[in-house]
Amino acid sequence: MSSYTTVMGLTLHGTAVDVRTMVTGDGEVLKALLSHPEVQPHIQLRHGATAQQGVLDKLVNRMLHGYDPCALHAGIYIQGQPELIGSVSLQNWNRHEGMAVLGYMLNPLWWGRGYATEALGLLLAYGTRELGLRKVEGRCRGDNLRSEQVMLKNGLTLERILPMADGSGDVMKVFTALHCKEAHPL
Repeated sequence: MSSYTTVMGLTLHGTAVDVRTMVTGDGEVLKALLSHPEVQPHIQLRHGATAQQGVLDKLVNRMLHGYDPCALHAGIYIQGQPELIGSVSLQNWNRHEGMAVLGYMLNPLWWGRGYATEALGLLLAYGTRELGLRKVEGRCRGDNLRSEQVMLKNGLTLERILPMADGSGDVMKVFTALHCKEAHPL
């Protein structure tokens, strides 16, 4: 199993996208993505969708510079292009148990083209092969059908549906993949 420091120079090549370690210059694009009104309802910031600037700055800093030993964040780039279009991550990463929670977001300009599906597949394959992941979990709101499809296409299955704690009446769908041997083919 790899240590955290060995994944800092991550570069994974797909058919349409590359997944690689983000650089400092990606910070403004990442901050804009985290603040985008079409993305915010689908991500869960600890301080809510209207997070203060300082909270956003801290999160972007952690994502760019690997200050979180329990997470691996990587950028999604159209193959061969320098501009960040999204991110994919392993969060709450427990190396001893081989478990992690998936995270991903994509600029809405690129939704519906298979980029998030491919990026997640690349990270899952890497996590299984190099990091020893045996269980991954992904979550999405009940109405987020795009995210649901990304997980299903990568071999995750619906495990349970939970009510949202915010009292909105919405639900959280929880998907898992157990004992990952190989990444699910796209």
